[in-house]
Amino acid sequence: MALALLFVVALSFLIDARPGGSTLSAQATSTATTTVTVLNTPPAWTVTARESVASATSTPTNSGDTVTWTAVGTDSNGEDYYLLICKSSSTPTPSAGPPVCGGGTTDIWAVSTSTLSGSVASVSTTTAESWAETNAWYGYICDNNPGSAECNPTMYNGLHEGGASATSSPFMVNHRPTITTVADDSPQLPGDIVTWTSTAGDTDIAGGDDTVQLHVCQTAGFDAGIPACTGTQWATSTFIADNPSATTSIPVPYQDGDHDAFVYLIDEHGHVSVSAWQGSSTVLTVANAAPYVASSSIQLYDVFGSTTIDTTLALTEPEGETQNYVVVFDVTDENGCQNLSAGNEVTDVDINVFRSGAGGPTGLLCDASGEYNANYCYTHTNSFWTPVCVQTAASCTASDWNNITWECTFPLWYIADPTDVGSEYPGEDWRASARATDDDASTGNYSTEDEAADAGAEMTQFLSFRATGSPIAYGSFQPGFGNAEHPGTTTVFATGNTGLDHYLSGDEMCTTYPTCTGNATSTIYVPYQHYSTTSSHAYGFDLGNQTFELATSSSPVLVDVDILKTTSTSSPSEDDTYWGILVPGSIALAGDYIGRNYIDAAIAPSSAW
Repeated sequence: MALALLFVVALSFLIDARPGGSTLSAQATSTATTTVTVLNTPPAWTVTARESVASATSTPTNSGDTVTWTAVGTDSNGEDYYLLICKSSSTPTPSAGPPVCGGGTTDIWAVSTSTLSGSVASVSTTTAESWAETNAWYGYICDNNPGSAECNPTMYNGLHEGGASATSSPFMVNHRPTITTVADDSPQLPGDIVTWTSTAGDTDIAGGDDTVQLHVCQTAGFDAGIPACTGTQWATSTFIADNPSATTSIPVPYQDGDHDAFVYLIDEHGHVSVSAWQGSSTVLTVANAAPYVASSSIQLYDVFGSTTIDTTLALTEPEGETQNYVVVFDVTDENGCQNLSAGNEVTDVDINVFRSGAGGPTGLLCDASGEYNANYCYTHTNSFWTPVCVQTAASCTASDWNNITWECTFPLWYIADPTDVGSEYPGEDWRASARATDDDASTGNYSTEDEAADAGAEMTQFLSFRATGSPIAYGSFQPGFGNAEHPGTTTVFATGNTGLDHYLSGDEMCTTYPTCTGNATSTIYVPYQHYSTTSSHAYGFDLGNQTFELATSSSPVLVDVDILKTTSTSSPSEDDTYWGILVPGSIALAGDYIGRNYIDAAIAPSSAW
């Protein structure tokens, strides 16, 4: 600027009268106006530029999050200022509005709004997945003087002050991990290990390869802040550079079928993948396990619904089946007691019931159709024997229950072998074996009532018989005459599970029976009736050895006939007794003489069965 100076000279004449002279003196005064223009100065750094939260290799900024810078500038003119963050260190261009980095608009990371002198300026930028991992930055401050805006030429990037390196250039962008494949090695059984493998990783390498972690969730939902599934978690891997895998043991019990297994990948800085697999399910398939029966749980009882546990089996139906014996046992299914459709997992059971010596220690000698025998082996495979089995409702009220109680009622024929003292098999007992089938038609092996756990059930001797042959018609005779042999016949049938002998006795005969007078002329006394085990024996032949006098009803005589134990349900064992009579010569009263003979069964020694 040119400086114009104006000098004005004025002459004034002053008359100065002094002694000794007559000279006159004159004096004049002038003024000059001065101007200067003071140029605008840039704002000064009060607090240098820095990241407000460190974005470093150990604490990178996730893509999609913001990096924020702060600084304080003070302007000598009190003017507002801007904080400018550039990608390069070239001198920025000031303006009355926001300044521009030296490289132009594409060189700008961020520029703040106009900020009061002396106040904190703050500016942020949102990172993008496409940005580099390492990003240098350079901070400048500029005022907004409308006529001559100025930028402070000194750049700060957090590296100029001690201790500021944690918030210094460059800032780091953490990129999302990627996952391209996931697979599991199911189907697996409950209790087995299932493994999820992946093809996954992270491209970031600054400060060392970033590691990733695989999470597998039972339900959709993941919290990256923890990190963990929002619901129940199947499995979690460790943090690893590439291709993480996760394993877990399938709980017992667990329902068979397909189950969701949602996959989530996260890196060590809490950044989740957005790949197609993220949040998708691999579908974990739990295999079907065959149900099994605990041998120690099998119990054989006498009567279903009894208020007491009675392991003594008693037959009650001659020549028939005694109903409602019961086997109770627990079925274990590692898929639980309910299937995915809330139906019963175990749908059917089979039982066999047998005398222990006939079935063998494991019951395998009584489990096939051809092995059925009503004396000692009842197999479910035989159409003649059909137990009724039900699952008790109280034993299955939730899917994670896997011990299910079943009750089977069944009949036993009257010939079932006794095992009590005095029988043929006093050292044995009756036992049951059981197996179960599930809703996938998978059948377990038979388990047999544990001999070490209990003594089984004792089958008692069932004394039962049936006699035929009444009336015994001897014929018509004059006094002093009678049968030459033994024409009358009675038959005793063994209708229980033992061999038999029998007691024989009788009453005297008269025409007014049962009120006989005992008079010899009108009474045929009991000993005049003889019995024999052979019809052809002559009446009275070898008396006491081949033929026998009948005893009175008050003193019955045991007859050792040794009727064998019945072994066929349709053909009871039997034995005949033959009868003859002599009409005493003392009888004077003619007429029809009537009496009564008694046949009572007795259990024969087991050696004779």
